Amino acid sequence: MSENTPAIVASSVHLHITSRNFQLVVYLSLNFFFPGIVIRFDDTSKKKIDFAELKLDSQRQEIRHSSEQDKDLSAKFDPAIAVTTDRVSLSVHYQYYTIGTFLRKTTKKFSLDRKDILSNAFDVIEYRMTEGKMSVVVTTSQLQSTSSSILEICPRFRLLVIGKTGVGKSSLIQQAFRINEHISEHKRGEADIEREFIAEENERFVLHDSQGFEAGDSMIFKTAKDFIDRRRKEPKLQNKIHAVWLCLSIPHADGRLLESGVEEFLKLRKEILGNIPLIAVFTKHDIFVDKLEYDAGESCDEVTLEDLKVNTLDKLCIQPLKEAAGSDILHATVSTNEEYERTIRQLVDLTTTNVEKYVASEAALAMMIAQRVDIGLKLKASIAIGEKRYWRGLASSMNFTGFTMLDCLSVIHKDIIDVWNFNDPHCHLSSDQFKALILKDLDKVDLPHTAQAFEFGLSVVATIASILSSLSGPLLPIVVPIAAGVVLTKWVYDTYQRTNIVLRRIMTYIVDLTCIMQILFLLAPTGPISRHVIKIAIKGYEGTCKSDVHSAIQSHCVSVTRGGGDDALEKIVRLIKDHSIKAEDVQNLRTKIGHVDLQVEEEW
Repeated sequence: MSENTPAIVASSVHLHITSRNFQLVVYLSLNFFFPGIVIRFDDTSKKKIDFAELKLDSQRQEIRHSSEQDKDLSAKFDPAIAVTTDRVSLSVHYQYYTIGTFLRKTTKKFSLDRKDILSNAFDVIEYRMTEGKMSVVVTTSQLQSTSSSILEICPRFRLLVIGKTGVGKSSLIQQAFRINEHISEHKRGEADIEREFIAEENERFVLHDSQGFEAGDSMIFKTAKDFIDRRRKEPKLQNKIHAVWLCLSIPHADGRLLESGVEEFLKLRKEILGNIPLIAVFTKHDIFVDKLEYDAGESCDEVTLEDLKVNTLDKLCIQPLKEAAGSDILHATVSTNEEYERTIRQLVDLTTTNVEKYVASEAALAMMIAQRVDIGLKLKASIAIGEKRYWRGLASSMNFTGFTMLDCLSVIHKDIIDVWNFNDPHCHLSSDQFKALILKDLDKVDLPHTAQAFEFGLSVVATIASILSSLSGPLLPIVVPIAAGVVLTKWVYDTYQRTNIVLRRIMTYIVDLTCIMQILFLLAPTGPISRHVIKIAIKGYEGTCKSDVHSAIQSHCVSVTRGGGDDALEKIVRLIKDHSIKAEDVQNLRTKIGHVDLQVEEEW
C-alpha cells in the first residue's frame, strides 16, 4: 500500500466474482465480519447451485437454499460472522447436465485475500483480477462518513472576490473564515485571478482574488470574464466558482459607488455568471456610521439617526446598484469590527442560501463547513448531514449491522467534527483520548445537577468562568476524571445490536459531542485546538446541561420497543436545538468568558 493510500477502517466490501456463466456476490466487512452472501448463475446458464461453504481457518459455514425453487443461493448472517484471518476461501458446489442426461457435480473454489483487496480498493472503487477466462471484480463500500461523501464531491467552497485595493477584501476573508494568514491585497496589475489561495489553518475554502474594474481596465475585465467562463464549463462541482463577492467601498456624500467597468460587469452579470450567485458587498460600514453620527451631532435622537443611516445608505449604495444591475441584485453591508460581527454572519448566510438555491446543496454545505463566524449554520449543517444517513432510523438501523460500537460511533464522530472544521493541526478532536472523555459518563443518568437556571450559553459561561478562576496559574492543568491512562470503555468493542441501550448510547453521544463542539466554538474560534481547551469545554458541558440531556434520552429510550416507532432523530434534533447557543449571543458570551490562552498545552 502506498503512503498516500487512505487507511481503511470499519468498512464493508462487496465482492462481485464473475466467470463466463455465473456470478458470485459476497458481502464482506473489513472489520472482520461477514454480514451476508449472494451467489447466482447468469440467467442463460442451465447450471444450478447446490450449496456453498465458507472456510475461515478452522471455522466452516455452509450456505444452503431456503427453498428448492430458488435458483440463487443467498444468506444473511445476523449476527455477522467474525473473520479472524486474512485468507478466506469460498467453495461453490453446483450441478449441470452434460450431453444427454448425465448429471455432473463439480466445485468452484475462490480464495479471497483480504490484504490484497485492502491494498487496492477503498471507498467505492472496483478492484479487478483475471485468471484465464475468469475475471474477479471487487467493489468496496465503506462504512463511510456522510461528510466524507459530501466533501468528495465538493471538498472546498470556491469563492471569487472582486474589488480594488484597499476596499477591505483581506479583512473580510479573515473574519468570515477565521484565518490568521494575511491575504495581500495586490498592487495594481499584480493580482492573479487564476491563483488558488488556500489557508493552511482552514483548508475548506479556496479564494480567487480579482482586481476591481476601474475605468479603462478593459484587460482586467476580460481576464475575469474569461476566467469565470472557463470555471462555469468545468464538469466537476469542486472546480466551479460557487459564489462571487463584489466588494465596494461606501462612498462619501458626493462620491460615486460604481466605476464604469463595474457597471458594465453588473449589466452583463447574468450572461457572465449564469446561476453563480453574485453579492455586492458594501464594506467599512463602521466608518460610514461613525461619520454619519459625527455629522448629525449629539442633538440627533436615536430613532432619527437610525432613519438617517438607512436613507443615506439607500441613496449612496442600494439605489445606484439597482439602477445598474436591476432590483434583484443581492447585496450586504459589512464591517470587520467585532461589534459588527452580525454583518459578516448575514453575508455568509445570504451566500449559503443562494448557493444552495442556484448551485448545489453540496457547495452550500461546503460553505457552512468552511465559514467560522456563524454557529447557527454549523448546527444546521451538522443536523442536515446527520439526517442524511446515520441519525435516521436508529432504533431499527441496518447501517451498523456487523460493525463494532466503536466503528459506529467513530463514523458519527467524524461527521460532526468535520462540520465544525476547527483548526486542529494535531488531530486532537479525532483521537481516541477525546472519544474516551465523551464516553466515560455515557451510561450515567444520575449525574449531579449543577446547571444554572438560565439558557445554555449563559450557563456555559458561568461554569467556564468558575473553572478559569479556580486555576492558580496559566499552566495548571484542567482536571478531568480520566486525564491519565485513557482507555476506551469495554462495550465499544462489542458488535452493534439493535437494543434500547445501544440506541441510548448513540443518541447521547451525538448530543454530548454537539454541545461540546458549541463550547469549543466559543473558546477557540481561530484555534489551534489544544488538549487544554478541549478539557475546559468538557468540564463546561459537565457543569451545565449534561445531566438533563442524559435523563431526557434515558426517558425517551425506555418507551422505545423493538419493532415500534422510531422518533430518535426528532428527539436528537429537539435536544440539540434546546441546548444551542444563538449566533447573535456568541460575541457577548466570548466577552464574558474573557481571554483563554490557546497556547497552553498539557497531557490527556
